[in-house]
Formats: sequence, structure tokens, C-alpha cells
Amino acid sequence: MKKSAIVGWIISIVVVVGIGWLIWQQQANIPDYNGMAGPRPVKGNAAATIVVEEFSDFQCPACKSAQPTAEDVINTFGDKIAFYYKHFPLTAIHPFAFRAALAAECANDQGKFWEYHDVLFQNQPNFSEDELVRYAGDLGLDGTSFSACVESRARQDVVRADMREGDNRNISGTPTFFVNGEAVADWTQLKSGS
Repeated sequence: MKKSAIVGWIISIVVVVGIGWLIWQQQANIPDYNGMAGPRPVKGNAAATIVVEEFSDFQCPACKSAQPTAEDVINTFGDKIAFYYKHFPLTAIHPFAFRAALAAECANDQGKFWEYHDVLFQNQPNFSEDELVRYAGDLGLDGTSFSACVESRARQDVVRADMREGDNRNISGTPTFFVNGEAVADWTQLKSGS
């Protein structure tokens, strides 16, 4: 075997071992999170026959603008509807939206999804890790558990499932609302039922 071939093999082995060590180090630094997943948050009456779904992105300015309309619908129809928030972070243009969605699901694990949802929209687009943890603390959440949940990305399966559902329903932008499975063409007309 030529000397250059031996050197090439040694370099390849060192690279593979080095990459493996880096991956192990990354995984070793991820905190353990054993929190129980909270139930899917719903406003109104989960058993209602009218289901309103909002596919939204916490970093989206139009989604923030839609929140008063969504609140009007919830307040107007109360227990006559089941109102669900679904995550559809537009990661190509909103780099912090996925992290904010994860944080909202971690808040849900402690029973504070809607409160955290509101804080995210109020503080848009300030979604650094420190800010997300501070918001949790302001709401009285267990900071250690919340941080471990966010850092471990423990609820990414929930966020990704919503994103897949949105893709399957041909959502191209946010916010997008559905009433009993039918897309609402103009969310500004949602309250009037148009």
C-alpha cells in the first residue's frame, strides 16, 4: 500500500471519529426533559360542532394583526365553537418562528399555552432564547423545566405535525383560518361569517 493511501485512510478515520465525538458532545449537552405533553389547547368548547382552526406563525406581522379578530370570534361565539391554534412557522422568512412555536408548546406542558401565545404576539419579534425564557418566568412557569423543554426541542414533533397538516391543506401563507374544514378566504370577515 502506498504511503499516500495510508495517510488518506488515517485522515478519513480521524475525520469520522471527530464528527462522532462532536455529535456525542452536542447530545451530551442537551438537557433531559421528562415533562408530560399538555393536551392540545382549545378555546371555547372542545365538543362544539363548529371548529375554527388558525394556522399561524408567531413572527408573522399579519398573524399579529389577526389576533384581535380571533379574540373577537372567541368572545362572540364562546362555547359554540372549538378554537384551535396550529403552528405554521414560515421558517424561510421568519428565522425565529419555529423556536417560538416550540416555546409555546413547552408553555402548554405547564398549562399556559394561551397566555404564552399572547405574550409572544405582544413581544413580536423578540424571540431570543433568553427572551423566551424570561417570558416563561413572567408567567410563573418553572424556568428549569421550560428551558430543558426548549433546548431539547422536546415538542418539535407537535410543531412539525401542524406544519405537515398545513402543507397537506395547501396553506401558502399565514394566517389561514378554517371553519369546519373549509378555508376562510378573508380572515378580516371571519366574525361576520362572510
